Amino acid sequence: MFKRKIYNSLLEWKKSSNGSTALLIEGARRVGKSTIAESFGMNEFPAYKLIDFSIYGDEFKDIFAKLSNIEEFFSELFLKLGISKLQKGSLIIFDEVQFFPTARQAIKHLVKDGRYYYIETGSLVSIKENTKDILIPSEEESISMYPMDYEEFLWANDLEYEAIELRNSYVNRKSMSLSAHQSLIKHFRMYLAVGGMPQAVDTYIKTKDFYKVDKSKKNIIKLYKEDLRKIDNKYGTICYNVWTRMPEMLSTHSSRFIVSGLDTRSDSILFTNTMDKLIEYKMILPVYKCNEPTGGFKLTKNDDYFKLYFSDVGLFTSIIYPNNIVDSKDVYQRLILDKLSTNLGMLFENAVAQGLYSLGFEPYYYFWYEEKTKYEIDFLVFNRGKVIPFEVKSNKTSSKKSIELFKNKYSKVVGEKHFIKSKPLKYEDNTTILPFYMLFCYE
Repeated sequence: MFKRKIYNSLLEWKKSSNGSTALLIEGARRVGKSTIAESFGMNEFPAYKLIDFSIYGDEFKDIFAKLSNIEEFFSELFLKLGISKLQKGSLIIFDEVQFFPTARQAIKHLVKDGRYYYIETGSLVSIKENTKDILIPSEEESISMYPMDYEEFLWANDLEYEAIELRNSYVNRKSMSLSAHQSLIKHFRMYLAVGGMPQAVDTYIKTKDFYKVDKSKKNIIKLYKEDLRKIDNKYGTICYNVWTRMPEMLSTHSSRFIVSGLDTRSDSILFTNTMDKLIEYKMILPVYKCNEPTGGFKLTKNDDYFKLYFSDVGLFTSIIYPNNIVDSKDVYQRLILDKLSTNLGMLFENAVAQGLYSLGFEPYYYFWYEEKTKYEIDFLVFNRGKVIPFEVKSNKTSSKKSIELFKNKYSKVVGEKHFIKSKPLKYEDNTTILPFYMLFCYE
């Protein structure tokens, strides 16, 4: 069980709710929802029980129909589960609740009873598909769970001391030595290679075999593709086509995802429904263009211009590189040693999008023209009353013109400028040169 930041959010929920609400952990498959819920139950409650509704299905219908008699309900529930009555104050986990939405509707009555705490887990698309005919309880809170961010990746690899040093360096505005920086950026490239899916991280830690790590990720990719095909078959969407075209868009550093190649329009019902499904499932991280970058980005969100990033950079790496054992090991080694001839900008950019989402931001981007020249800011977030621009720069691109013009154009609302690069930390002229491995420190 890896140390995850969401655990602190679960502690806050338990303390603040005191059992008055249930908590729904939303997220894509294989990000660790069930594992974190069980770990929380084991550590923070007198006892816990996980009910996996992907295994138990229709046989629970009769039991949940007896909620009007709560004592009879619990007696039959525990009898069905083959366990004795749980101590008051214990935790019950409704795992994969999308397979049994009746359990979700029952939360209102179960929370009111007050004897237990409740956590639900499930994949977003499936949850929403199966709640059309039920009443979603107001006694339910929700929290999003993503793949492991870079700091969690360091923790998992027994590099917690490194994460601490990075935070201290960021707070004290003190750059690392060049030799330390070289080691740190190598570790970050390891994250680009492995990613943040717990299964892939676990495989890497246990084997240090990149081919086995790649196989682990490709199994997840296969699972995702099967899910997307099922969604498309059921709803007539084109989720599979959009998801599989993302590498092409990212590799060309396009200013937007080109929808016309899919024989549809961005404002069509077909594409709108497709985007809804992909976003609900958390398989993509959308970054929309804002037309007026002065804060309140949603008010000027441009639905026709957007970029799509993968929810996990490690999965992206496995999609774009070969899968035979010889080439796979060679590519991963060269990626970590920075000896790949291909442009890694798309991987670094995806990792930044993932990092900003993990920090709780919903990033946007912006471009404009001056004297027929196009200028673009990769990411914008609104933080502490200011618009914060982030420019992602590979070793081969270092122009500051876009961000400087942007600062001059919107000087009243723009805060500190950020260049995210493979360079050591540096502060100058209201600008931060932020190394990729330090983005998780931003606050």
